[in-house]
This record gives sequence, C-alpha cells and structure tokens, in this order.
Amino acid sequence: MIANLMKPLTLGLIVAVFLAIHWAIPSFYSTLWQLTVSHDVQGLTSYISSFGSVAVVLMILLIVLTNMTGLPSVQFVTVNGILFGVLPGIIISWAGQVIGNILAFIILRYVFRRKAQSLVEKSRWLAKVNRSVDFKLIFFFRSIPYSPNFIVTALCALSRVGFAEHAAATLAGKFLAVCLEVWLGYDLIHFSL
Repeated sequence: MIANLMKPLTLGLIVAVFLAIHWAIPSFYSTLWQLTVSHDVQGLTSYISSFGSVAVVLMILLIVLTNMTGLPSVQFVTVNGILFGVLPGIIISWAGQVIGNILAFIILRYVFRRKAQSLVEKSRWLAKVNRSVDFKLIFFFRSIPYSPNFIVTALCALSRVGFAEHAAATLAGKFLAVCLEVWLGYDLIHFSL
C-alpha cells in the first residue's frame, strides 16, 4: 500500500522540482545542457556563479540529481572546486553525492522493492551479490573516484544490506572519492590556465 503511494508521490516530487526550476529560470536547462555537453567548465562556472548565493543550493541539487539518475557529475564537482574553493567545494560536492546516493537507494529499495526482489530471485548472480554486499564492499566502491554511483546504489538496493549500513558506508566512502575528484579537477583546470 505504502509502495503504491510512494511511486506517484516520488515521481510527482521529482517533476515538481524540475518544473519549479524551469518556471524560475526558463533558459536554465538549455544553457546547462549546452555548457555541459561542450565540456565548457569555465562557462559552466561563470553561469553557476551568476546565481549568487543560490549557487550552493543549485550545485547540491544538480549533484543530487546526477547521482540519482546515473548521469556523470564530474563537471559539477570540478565547478564546485573552482567556484567555492577546494575545501568548500569538497563539502558541497560530498553533500550532493551522499544525498543523491541515499535518495536513490531509498527509491530503488522501497518504491521498486517487489521488482527488485523478483530480479534477485530469478538471477543466481544477483543472489550471490545479494549475499556478499556489506559495509566494506560499499565503502570500497564508494571511495573510488569517478565510480558509477548509480550502479553501486542499484546493487546495494537489491542486496540485503540495511539502510544505516549503506548510509554509513556512503558517507565515509564518498568523502574520500570527492576529496580526490575536487582536488584533481581544481588542479587540472588551474594547471591548464
């Protein structure tokens, strides 16, 4: 019953956030798309900085959405380091990645639970993965810079690992990964200038 209510509520909330951004900033998606696809990190930095103090919330939201959908967040993490500095960029990127991964875990685990259980029951490989996912494995995969967050989250959601264990491993592992990602992105941009 709750899962049946959660699906439309979750979808409605995501659509509402996208529509609210479009309503407030009509050219936001097209500009963001153009700058991201062209790998124009300097242009993306200038565009995001034009939002002033709202830029922090906007960057967290963008990283949350990329981590929930499986889209790469590399350029946004790099922009955070350039725009806010290395340490604040790490904290902002880490917050966005942790929130995105935890929300994706909740949605995959609780909203699509029946489908996930049937997938695990039908696949020997997934059943084996289900038994082997634990804090150490999640921490390991989360601590790898530029790792595919959505795949790790999906495997965790299909496994028997609990919410608290997933959240703790994500908090710790993503901190290491984000430190390296922001630092490398920041140094690469400043080295090339």
